[in-house]
Amino acid sequence: MVSPHLQAEQSSIRDRIESIKDSGLVAPPNVRIEPDFLTPKAWILTHTNLPMKERHLGLHGSDKYQDWEARILRRDQIQELEQQLVLLQELIDRQANAEAIFAERNPEIDFGDWVEFQGNRYQVKDVGFRYLQLVDDKGLVVRCEIGSARLVSKHEKGLVK
Repeated sequence: MVSPHLQAEQSSIRDRIESIKDSGLVAPPNVRIEPDFLTPKAWILTHTNLPMKERHLGLHGSDKYQDWEARILRRDQIQELEQQLVLLQELIDRQANAEAIFAERNPEIDFGDWVEFQGNRYQVKDVGFRYLQLVDDKGLVVRCEIGSARLVSKHEKGLVK
């Protein structure tokens, strides 16, 4: 069973991502604010396809600078939350798979027992986690899921057939 706490956290993170997106524009990947080497004390956007006029942000603290700083902050917050979502999904998947590991196998069928599978009788030669290895009277080896075999008779310890 998957933890309801993990699912609630996953939902909460998705809500936070939507809230951040709703709060304003988000900067594209890799866009950064760096000093403009042509104009002292001015800043410019790098790693963007914007026209040169739109890349210039002016002095530190200008409205345009603060707008892009906020966009980059929102982008970084969303990226961090998306990484947390990936980790949460891995935990949820791990829990879902762990259920199969700890599931109880059918205790009725054991090594040496006789079972019926697809209308034929077989003796159990090996019991795995989910599968049985069966052998018929002619030595034919068959593999089947534990749940699809029906117990016919138990092997009596000490008797060899």
